[in-house]
Amino acid sequence: CPRKIPQQNLADWFSLPDPQSGILLPNFNICPSCFTSLIRPTSYRKFFVSRNGSLVQGNPPVRCDLSRYWVRLAGTVLLGMPSAGHDIGLLPRVASLRTTDGMDCPNKNLTGEGDALVVTTKKNWYSVVDPATGQPVNGFMLCESCVANVTIILPSLRGGFVPLRPPAGQENIGLSGSCALVPSDHYDDARTAEILRQLCVCAGGGLMFGSLTGGSGGGIGQFAGWLKGHPPRPRGQTAGAVGQGQGNGICPRHTHASQPGTLLRGYTLEGFSDLTVCDGCYNELIKPDAEKGVELARQFVVIPGSMSPPAVPGGFACQLYSDRMRRVWSDAVLAGEPGKGVLIGKVSERRAKERELQLKTTALRQQAAQLRQQAELQEHLAVNAMSVAANHASNNIMLHGLGARDPTGYGPNSWEAKMNSGPDFSQTTKLNNEAAKLKMQAAQVESEITMVGDEWRRFWE
Repeated sequence: CPRKIPQQNLADWFSLPDPQSGILLPNFNICPSCFTSLIRPTSYRKFFVSRNGSLVQGNPPVRCDLSRYWVRLAGTVLLGMPSAGHDIGLLPRVASLRTTDGMDCPNKNLTGEGDALVVTTKKNWYSVVDPATGQPVNGFMLCESCVANVTIILPSLRGGFVPLRPPAGQENIGLSGSCALVPSDHYDDARTAEILRQLCVCAGGGLMFGSLTGGSGGGIGQFAGWLKGHPPRPRGQTAGAVGQGQGNGICPRHTHASQPGTLLRGYTLEGFSDLTVCDGCYNELIKPDAEKGVELARQFVVIPGSMSPPAVPGGFACQLYSDRMRRVWSDAVLAGEPGKGVLIGKVSERRAKERELQLKTTALRQQAAQLRQQAELQEHLAVNAMSVAANHASNNIMLHGLGARDPTGYGPNSWEAKMNSGPDFSQTTKLNNEAAKLKMQAAQVESEITMVGDEWRRFWE
């Protein structure tokens, strides 16, 4: 979405009318880009109304609501999970949701998998009960904001989250912990996607979200069982660092993430070195199938050199971390013997596209940097030109103010004439205009870089 940051003076928003008054909701706004790409292709487009050139009341800075994490998830459930029983009103309800403490998830501003979860002390933490013990699942905590959003989007899970009680005597202090979800507006967190997919399956969306176990609608108890069998991978600045040995290091999602000399263990499919998988994703996805006797899974071997120095030359990238590629793996397993060819084809296609987009991104970044440098040069020249023009005007004023004869032959009023003419900043203006033009070109190139990244995430990752 191009309008993640609130903007003013824009009158091309789309909104929904209030069911009672018919007046467009002032606090729910969708930008033209998201409307065109996400809403117009659906049957829900008939409910949306353009503001037709009218500014939002009061002209406050406005952010596109479909750039918000929970609103996007609500849209996904609205379109693909009719069993949830929602109408179009779900989107503004989620957009306007406020918790009792008025706080968003502490992890909302994390920018990548390398960021550690935020540890904070709160009074309202929630978990789910393990049916086998009758106690909350150890180590699983959700903040009030995430629980509120999940239960409004998946109402059948309402009541499935239980509050965690602080120890006696610390009721007014609260519990210290980290929310297991990362509803970030800056990137798509893999673990969060896994958890929410399982919650949707347990809420009855197995057909939509591809339950690998075949179960659907098993409720929060089924989810608690999944949690125990799928502990979170380490994350943060220390995860996967050099010298940590062979543990489940950070998942290297691009080749540069696993550089020579690191001790990340990786696996590859025998006879097809392009398919590489990190230790964590192997243990989570492939190893269980291998233990069940799936022939394709049993063909994975440790990458030579990935368990001890020297590490894999050039590093390696995990190919099975994303939801899309995990579905490819699931389909390949279900297909039996022909599935291997399908898997190899999809990975080859993905690797080729990744290399293509990486080259394109590198070229665009170089172009943007050159334009920025040229703009800085023009601005520097403009400052010099302004100084020269000001000095020239000052010298003329002093010369003629002292009564000196103008060598050009002007009369006794030359001092007044020079004063009235002032410095000539035309060259400065010209150079500043050129700098502004170069900056606009750089911004356009940077927008192309964003579009390339969006293409990778939406269609190929």
